[in-house]
Amino acid sequence: MDILQQVLPLEGLAHPASITSILILVVLFLYWYGTRGFANLKKLNVPGPKPIPFIGNFLEARKYDGIHLMHLDYMKKYGKVFAICLGEKPALVVADPELLKQIMIKDFPNFRNRFQFIRPSPSFNKNVLNARDDTWKRIRSTLTPTFSAGKMKLMVPLIETSCDTLMEKLHKIADTGEIVKMLDWFSKLTLEVILSTAFGVDAKVQLGENTEMLEKAKAIFKVPNIFRQMARLPFGNYLLRLMIRLSGTESTYFQGVVREIIKSRRQQGPSARKDLLQLMMNANDETTVEGVSRLSDDEIEAQSIIFLLAGYETSSNTLAFTLYYLAVNPDVQDTLRKEISEALESNAKKPLYEVAQNIEYLDCVIKESQRLHPPAAQVNRECSEDYDLNGIHIPAGTEVIIPLYALHHDPDAWEEPEKFDPERFRGPSKDARHAFQFIPFGAGPRNCIGMRFALLEIKVALVRILMKYKFVQSPETQVPLVVHCGGTLSAKNGVRVRVESVI
Repeated sequence: MDILQQVLPLEGLAHPASITSILILVVLFLYWYGTRGFANLKKLNVPGPKPIPFIGNFLEARKYDGIHLMHLDYMKKYGKVFAICLGEKPALVVADPELLKQIMIKDFPNFRNRFQFIRPSPSFNKNVLNARDDTWKRIRSTLTPTFSAGKMKLMVPLIETSCDTLMEKLHKIADTGEIVKMLDWFSKLTLEVILSTAFGVDAKVQLGENTEMLEKAKAIFKVPNIFRQMARLPFGNYLLRLMIRLSGTESTYFQGVVREIIKSRRQQGPSARKDLLQLMMNANDETTVEGVSRLSDDEIEAQSIIFLLAGYETSSNTLAFTLYYLAVNPDVQDTLRKEISEALESNAKKPLYEVAQNIEYLDCVIKESQRLHPPAAQVNRECSEDYDLNGIHIPAGTEVIIPLYALHHDPDAWEEPEKFDPERFRGPSKDARHAFQFIPFGAGPRNCIGMRFALLEIKVALVRILMKYKFVQSPETQVPLVVHCGGTLSAKNGVRVRVESVI
């Protein structure tokens, strides 16, 4: 016992002063450990809310119905450039369009990667969205030819075939007074279209087949964004993965789906189809100067999953939001229908897709819908090397957040920003506005690779249905819409309208 007391003075440990000293040291250590990630805030030297150790401003985020609304509120409080900590490390939020042009285009090499606060699962880590540096560049250059004007032209008949099915469904319900849940209908349309055009699969989703795939896809995007942000907290990645596993929204289901599609295509042998899957399989057979495949099997699988999910979700949301605004703004719908009719009459010999691409007011209506509800509420970049941005020192490794929703609702750039007004996108208003004030698909070399295809699909679908049908607000139409902020922005309770025939 005497030896133990010499080595570890037990009586001394029981002394109140010693206990107090130890507790103070523990508290100081925990404070240092919980705030060490905030060190770069001083280097950034920009305004922003004061963070709390370990969790930063995460508790404040709970006050908002989505991180996008937090960004908008903070932009009004702190200005177009501010810092925020949704966890242990600060991020720089940039809502100044001229600075964004510098980040996304002029100095793109220093911001070429997306910042990953969530550790992607293997099935998502190698896709064009998450890939980094030269791997991203190789994948992007391989996929880009799929979205050329010539390749997309070949996809139009497949899009129209799916639109034919939608038209038949509308015909059955038009003038009956029944409520149509258009977000659900558009979700089925866009999933069917992406399966057909990208993978050569005749899925017949609109006719009630492949319902499990549709529900699994919806579930992935329904996970609230605030839960995704939990990945920034200590042990947050583990908590998020546990929640995803418990909710049944893991990506393993889609791994199985795309593997079966790829297996089936390989069994059939080389296809004359020039769709996304065939292009990727051709790239799998090609080699680079280093003697490796331009796309590995894992990379083909990863691209297939992201195109399947993103191609379905973003287009269906844009279609649903656009139709909602047409229903609650009948004057805009009448103007659009008139311009569609005139364009079709004056270009009777031209293909529908070509006419649809050149209807100015249609473009304005879609853009205004995407301004109010961009496909993604935010995107981000990672600063690869220490960088000075207009007097702001950005340390290497810092996340730069581009708050698309806040940009699109900035009252300094948009008069009455919550008002639906397609005229913003033509005439003097459009000419006077900075190009980076409206970037629904991102901008620069790392913008959305499927942008042209998404707009083609949306325009063809809208022209087809507005040629024959009018969409009318009903007592069940939610005004204003309650928006859910998950993987994307979507109408929380769907879009419920009535359909009337016009011819």
